[in-house]
Amino acid sequence: SIPPQVAASWWTKEIKKKYDSKKNGMEALEKFRASLVEGLTKRCTGHWHAANPTKGCAYRSLSYDSRIDPLLRKAAKDAGIKMSIEELLSGSRYIMFINPGVVKLRNVAFCSATPETIYEQKKDSPKEEESRVLKVKSTPLSRGNTISSFVQKGLSSMGNSQYDHINRYLKQQQILVPPTM
Repeated sequence: SIPPQVAASWWTKEIKKKYDSKKNGMEALEKFRASLVEGLTKRCTGHWHAANPTKGCAYRSLSYDSRIDPLLRKAAKDAGIKMSIEELLSGSRYIMFINPGVVKLRNVAFCSATPETIYEQKKDSPKEEESRVLKVKSTPLSRGNTISSFVQKGLSSMGNSQYDHINRYLKQQQILVPPTM
């Protein structure tokens, strides 16, 4: 399944920031990623509900916040990475939601922040499905969320008749624009 692979790649890029690949070799990073894919795939088995993607999302999530997810520790150990996962991820506080068709990332430092979508499976037609990566980046989420910037810049010049169309789009992002704006 693609979501566990996307999730593992994101975490690998995140630890790569502080990992000395010249000293320790790139092989360990690939082993970390492979171990994490394997662990996430096992975690998702039996808890993957394509008809109801959010069912079981807490169980499938991967976190580095007040607690460190055991899969991150195991992947680092399996890869032979000598630095602790705390050193590699210091300054990061994330919860990643790995759901059928979508991977979202929430920066725990900003509790009210809407999770950022880093992968979403898109259906182009009933006969074929195409997956596309919206964003795969390992930079912290900023306080100024792109959706709220869009709302502030884009809606100020629009009349009330267009709010319904935009609210349908923004509802997915959990942001609604009041008609009195």
